[in-house]
Amino acid sequence: MTLLITDGNPRGLGYLEIRHADPVSGAPTVFEADTYTCSHCNAVVVLNPARTRERYKCRGCNHHICDSCAAERVAGAACKTMAQKFDEHLDDVARRGPDGDASLIIRP
Repeated sequence: MTLLITDGNPRGLGYLEIRHADPVSGAPTVFEADTYTCSHCNAVVVLNPARTRERYKCRGCNHHICDSCAAERVAGAACKTMAQKFDEHLDDVARRGPDGDASLIIRP
């Protein structure tokens, strides 16, 4: 398997606070939770303190990843961070030109 199952949740990476009024009583309520950003898709994951399933850490990039990206990794997908995806796209645009025309290939 290509994933590490962590025994603890990622902590201190981000924080979410939502303040709103209760629709019935009008009393103010506050929702607070820790968050982290998936390195494969850049999704912000809100940590549910009541979660019983383990969280995953990718062995390729050594970062916590969301459940969707963990499922892809288990299915055999390669580790590719969002930064790597951006770099590949920019390299492709530089090779093909901004209009995607293969005749505009830039050669060093």
